[in-house]
Amino acid sequence: MRDRRLITVEPGVRIAVEIAGEGPPLILIPGAGGIRATWDALWPRLATGRRCVRYDLRGCGESEDSTTAGFRHADDLVSVLDELGIDRADIIGVSMGGRIAIDLALDHPGRVGRLVLLSPGLADWDWSPAWQRRWEEIARAARSGELDRARHLWFLHPLFATARRDPGLAQTLRNSIAVDNCGSWLEADRERPPPNAHMERLTELRAATLLITGCDDIEDFRVIAAILEAAVPDIVRRDLPRTGHLVHQERPRETGDAVSAFLGPA
Repeated sequence: MRDRRLITVEPGVRIAVEIAGEGPPLILIPGAGGIRATWDALWPRLATGRRCVRYDLRGCGESEDSTTAGFRHADDLVSVLDELGIDRADIIGVSMGGRIAIDLALDHPGRVGRLVLLSPGLADWDWSPAWQRRWEEIARAARSGELDRARHLWFLHPLFATARRDPGLAQTLRNSIAVDNCGSWLEADRERPPPNAHMERLTELRAATLLITGCDDIEDFRVIAAILEAAVPDIVRRDLPRTGHLVHQERPRETGDAVSAFLGPA
């Protein structure tokens, strides 16, 4: 079974959802570009024996957002789960999607079974000066209407240094960035912070958690991973050598093996 649909989560916001397979539900949350196609390398494998759901974040890809008010991505996901009749699901998120998964697990713990975090961020992380400088440069380009320049600067970000070494993956990355609407910079201030500081609540995260990281990821994400590993009570970490930030695209076989072993037979 394969199903594509638009789900209304509030007036003016419709989330593009794709569903494949049957069995226990597994939700895939994309990173900052917000498009579900970034899961292509793992999608067929994960959708075997599971009811897999992937989606475009609001305002990204085929999802729509004509609103201007504040919102939370985790709340959008709760609405998607409600519409699909899913009370509880395993969740996998990459980068910003990992941060959204943590938000969901802390604020709606009853909705999350097991949690898989790939190079995750954190909601209230104090980013390094180097990260902030690069982020502001991209944001300035986007806000001044230079979207192609913003996309090019994002492609050249140290976050993707290892991915760019592989010509095929570099082209895949360039293609996904080319369709990015730059919402991560243009509308960054619209997403409301979590109601409580999540850095201080990581010990409350009760879901069994798999953390997969790249040994060559940038320092901010390496430190976030170390904090999660130390703070989350039930966590297992896989650190992949010669791998950067995009573990699911740089090392799809190893990442898929680790996820499948953690989730167990579907």
